[in-house]
Amino acid sequence: MLSSKLHRTSTAAELVLSNDDLFVEILLRLPIRSLLRFKSVSKRWLSIISNPNFSHRRTISHHHNPTPSGIFFPRLNSKSPSFDFVNFTTSPSRPPFESLNFPDEKHEFLILQSCNGLFLCSSNNGNYSIRDYYIHNPTTNHLTKLPELQEGRVFGLNLAFDPLRSSDYKVICIRYSEAFLNAYQIDMYSSVTGPWRRVQGLFSAPLSMRFDCGVYWNNAVHWISTLENSLYFDLCEEKLHELPMPRVPYGLEERRVEYFGNCGGNLHLIEVYEAEMELNVYQMQDNHSGWFVKYRVDLRGVSVGFPEMIPSVMDVDMGFFPKFSVAAIVEGIDQEAYVVLEVEGKIVRVNVESGRFERLGQIENDGRTSEVPITVGFGRIDAFLYIENLACV
Repeated sequence: MLSSKLHRTSTAAELVLSNDDLFVEILLRLPIRSLLRFKSVSKRWLSIISNPNFSHRRTISHHHNPTPSGIFFPRLNSKSPSFDFVNFTTSPSRPPFESLNFPDEKHEFLILQSCNGLFLCSSNNGNYSIRDYYIHNPTTNHLTKLPELQEGRVFGLNLAFDPLRSSDYKVICIRYSEAFLNAYQIDMYSSVTGPWRRVQGLFSAPLSMRFDCGVYWNNAVHWISTLENSLYFDLCEEKLHELPMPRVPYGLEERRVEYFGNCGGNLHLIEVYEAEMELNVYQMQDNHSGWFVKYRVDLRGVSVGFPEMIPSVMDVDMGFFPKFSVAAIVEGIDQEAYVVLEVEGKIVRVNVESGRFERLGQIENDGRTSEVPITVGFGRIDAFLYIENLACV
C-alpha cells in the first residue's frame, strides 16, 4: 500500500515537472531566494528561471511594485569603495556584498544609482567622461558593461527601469554640447535596441540643474534645479518637459531639497526650510500636474529617543539644520509607509502615520551630518535601495 502511494506521488510530480506551463506557474509563486538556488538543479530549470519573460511575469503576478528589503550606504572612510548594508525585513539576511569586485574587471566599482532592483555603476577612476559604466543586478550578481560614451563632458547618467512595464532598461546620459555655448544634449542607451543614440535635440538648462541626481518614475527621468525651473524627460515621447515645483518660501532664493526619490511607484520630495521637527513629504500627481503633501511626519518623539538630531543654538544661528538626513521613503501595499533617517551614523525607521520608530542599524560615520554636503545627492547622505529582482542585464 505504501509503495503504491509513493508511486502515485512520484508519477504526479513527474507529470507536473514535465508540463512547462504548469511548472512555470508553480515557480512564479516561489520566493526569489528559492529560485536562485533552483537555478543549479538542471539546465532546464536554469533556462526557465533566467528567461527575461519569467522575471517580468513574476513581477506582474504579484500585482504591485517590489518593496525594498534593505539599503546600502557607501563607507566614505575606506581606501577602496565599500558599503554598509541595513536590513528592512524582520528576518534579516546576509548583505549581498560589502564591495563590488568582479573577476573579469580590473578596477572597483562605485554605485551611482539604484532603480527598482538594478544598480547603475561606474569604474572608480577619473571623472564622468572617462569612466566605464555598468548595469549590475545585486540579486543575481550579473553585470553588463555599457558601450563607451563619445568624447565630451558628461554631466550625469540616469537609469530607467520598471519591472512592471518591461524587463528592459534604458540609460540617459546628459552631455555638454561642444558646438553651442550653454547647450546640452541627451544620449540614450536601450538594452533592447543597443548603442547610444541622440534624442531630444539641443536644449538649454540652468547651471543649478542636478543632472547627476535624476530620478526615474512614471516612464520619465526627472531632474531638479535648486534655483530655477526643473525638468523631466518623457521616455515614450523622447521629449523634455517642465517639471512644476512647490513654491520656495518668500525671502529665500534657493530651493532646499532634503530628499528626492521614487519608491512604491510614487515620486517623493522633501524640502526643509525651517529647523522644525516635522517633515512634509510631497508626492507628484500621476499626470505631472503638481505636488501634494501626502505625509506629515512628526519627528518630535524621535528626537526624544535621539536628542543628537536637535539643532543647537549655534546650528540654528548659522542655518545648519536639520541634524539628520533622509535616506529613503519606503512604501508597500501590506505595511505602513516609513521614512529612513540617518542620525550621526544611526539608521532609524519612522512610521509616517503612527510615529513609531526603531533603530535599524549602524553605519560608518565620519561627519556625514556636518554642514558641508559631502555627497552627490541632494541630502547629506548617499543611499541605494536594495530590491530583490531576477531581471537579466
